[in-house]
Amino acid sequence: MIAVLELFCYLFFTSAVFVYGLGMNRAFTISEHPRKLFNDVLKMLLSISSSTAISFLVASKVLLPVHLTEVYPLVAVLVFSTISIFIESVVRITTKKSSAEYTASILSVLLGVGEGSSVFDAVMISCMCVFSFLAAILILYMLRKKFANKAAGLVLISISIILVVLHFWNVSWFACFGRLK
Repeated sequence: MIAVLELFCYLFFTSAVFVYGLGMNRAFTISEHPRKLFNDVLKMLLSISSSTAISFLVASKVLLPVHLTEVYPLVAVLVFSTISIFIESVVRITTKKSSAEYTASILSVLLGVGEGSSVFDAVMISCMCVFSFLAAILILYMLRKKFANKAAGLVLISISIILVVLHFWNVSWFACFGRLK
């Protein structure tokens, strides 16, 4: 049950793209032409899940006992870079296309390793970041189609409205109304 709550939390309520800004520029760019996202998402999921698991294990089993947890971002970047380069080379050989996405992927790994309490939690948080990235691309694509000839500012205003709607329950004065009864 807790896993399902975390799934909804990281996918919708604290979307990594809308709340943390993780990959917002890339999502905004990809949303112009979001064709053939399946290969990119599959590659991202594979590289993120494996590098998050390895990075979390290295951080918890090697860095934590020697009190060097401040170094986990460097370890995560090195592990992710190695795995991502390997998967990217396999994808290029098999499909003859590049599907490189670095910024949102490495930030998802860092978020998962930093906020996860177990390997499963860390991998799930990272994968939910990928799905929230995909959802943000689709939402931005729909907003771009809605405001086709308008300025990009309307799309950004719509994103801020979505963020406010997702977090309206977390406003402190709403909590005061619950205590008044």
